[in-house]
Amino acid sequence: MKTKLLIIHSSDELYGSDRILLQVVQALRDTYRITVWLPVDHQDGKHQLYRMLQERAVEVQHMDMPILRRALLTPKGLVRMARLAPQVARKLRSSGADQVYLMTSACLLLAPLARLAGRKKTTLHIQEPWGPREAMLLRQLAKFTQQRIAISQTVARSTGFAADQLSVVHNAVPRLDPANPPKPLELDADCARGPRYLVASRWVRHKGHGTLLKAWSMAGCPGTLYVLGSAPDSANRIDVRGMVAEFVSDTASVKIIGQVANPQDWFDSVDALVLPTDTVEGCGLVALEAFRHGKAAIVSDSGGPAEVVDNGVDGWIFTAGDVPELARIFDRCTASSLAAMGEAGLRKYEEKYTPERFDENMRAEMPGALLGS
Repeated sequence: MKTKLLIIHSSDELYGSDRILLQVVQALRDTYRITVWLPVDHQDGKHQLYRMLQERAVEVQHMDMPILRRALLTPKGLVRMARLAPQVARKLRSSGADQVYLMTSACLLLAPLARLAGRKKTTLHIQEPWGPREAMLLRQLAKFTQQRIAISQTVARSTGFAADQLSVVHNAVPRLDPANPPKPLELDADCARGPRYLVASRWVRHKGHGTLLKAWSMAGCPGTLYVLGSAPDSANRIDVRGMVAEFVSDTASVKIIGQVANPQDWFDSVDALVLPTDTVEGCGLVALEAFRHGKAAIVSDSGGPAEVVDNGVDGWIFTAGDVPELARIFDRCTASSLAAMGEAGLRKYEEKYTPERFDENMRAEMPGALLGS
């Protein structure tokens, strides 16, 4: 009989960590009987991840759980999480799970609860860098886990654990669906402006939109820049349209697209993707998606993305927040040079970042001897 694996996740959306959960399920479902718990307090109302798991015939349910969120680090929030703890421990005990898998660091309050419930094997998938202050708490909670997997060397180093106390399994992105390939967009009217660039991320402060737009203008608006994404309902949101008006000399060179039904069509129709994060990225799936489409990736040295890109070969790396350096990169880019980089990126994708490689790496990690067991 297969080992029962309970996977606990911190959101019910379809962003980076949510998609990695789908990859983990795909990699392990032949070896484990999988149940997934999703939270009730952090979802966009669309239940996208829940529905995708159901479509894959995965047992999934919503659960009220104590998930670490900054908004809950208040007296009222802490009291609520404390009240949830006993009932969640009881549900963990009755779950019948042989092993618990925590998909993000936000799930770490459940590590001691799993131990209390008699679950002796807990895996932690660390998908986000830990800041110095939060690491003090997260590291203590993570000591209740027996196996730790980080998505990059940057993330692994941020935890403070020794190299032999965790392993690194790089993320992957799915192959393009041959039955539903990207549809090239009619962008010919913009081609005369020069190369076409795409930035695709949430409109929040740390994603570097200001750095990108200032560099774009400093370089003379050397092509067409397409902006996908939207602003979340939070204090961290930014006004991208206002920033274009403030920072860009030729506003016609920047096209605000917003949310789209199929971003793959856009990835396939430009010359390069840009990830200008000002702070730290654990992985940067955008760079992997660029390579999958045979496109160059221009990224800041924000951690994980710089581990993916080979500077000057399959993309460019600039110092985070350095407007003149990014402008110089735009100055040297041509459509033909970016196309050559994209070909190198596609070769790298096939070698390192396919679902098959991810499955192979995960299957190698999970059955092995657990730390501290």
